[in-house]
Amino acid sequence: MNTINKTSSMRIAKRIAASGLCSRREAEKYVLSEKVMINNKIVTSLAMLVNNNDKILVDGQIINNIPNSKLYVFNKPKGCIVSEKDPQNRKTIYDIISKNYGRLMYIGRLDYNSEGLLLLTNNGQLKRYFELPKNNIQRSYKVKVHGNIKNIDKEKLKRGIVIDGISYGKIDLKIIEKNDKNSWLEIKMREGKNREIRNICKYFGLKVNDLIRTSFGPYNLENLNREEIKEISIKPNILKRVNFD
Repeated sequence: MNTINKTSSMRIAKRIAASGLCSRREAEKYVLSEKVMINNKIVTSLAMLVNNNDKILVDGQIINNIPNSKLYVFNKPKGCIVSEKDPQNRKTIYDIISKNYGRLMYIGRLDYNSEGLLLLTNNGQLKRYFELPKNNIQRSYKVKVHGNIKNIDKEKLKRGIVIDGISYGKIDLKIIEKNDKNSWLEIKMREGKNREIRNICKYFGLKVNDLIRTSFGPYNLENLNREEIKEISIKPNILKRVNFD
């Protein structure tokens, strides 16, 4: 069973995130908005230290003990969004995933028409580790495109590219299958900007028909069926790094 360092004393936002309620950034917002109480007193300082004996309430909700940290891989299908709620009342991943898993936070996003590997966790610190750009975690995708792939400038992508004022980091692109109209590409990147792959393909005159994430860091989609979720082990080298100060 995976466990993350449960020190007896830690900063308040870190403690809230470790409980699985929300991410650390969201926890900090709760504190600064005076929505956090420790032992029946409102706290506003992010430097506040708490231990396992303290009674913590966030927006009126009591914080449980730090759970054993869990990590899951989910094969997201097309036609649902990665969000807890949708103003347009579209299906979300949480309409698919059983509530028996408890509160799970998604790591990164896939848009409505994208599919494939999505990591989920009950620990805010673990979520933060995977999402922080400085940790330089690689994502891999299979992308089916329509158009002339001769327009693609692989060397330009490796150097980084600016599109409509937005800078995109190094991208490795490999042509898997080439046909007259539709081709399959393998794209590897270490960023996750909004609609990054679709914007880059559009820049080269290509239309994305299918976009499938196949890996995130050391974790692969393997043979997981669409809409299937599976618990996976947290790699030891990751466990050593999630104890943020």
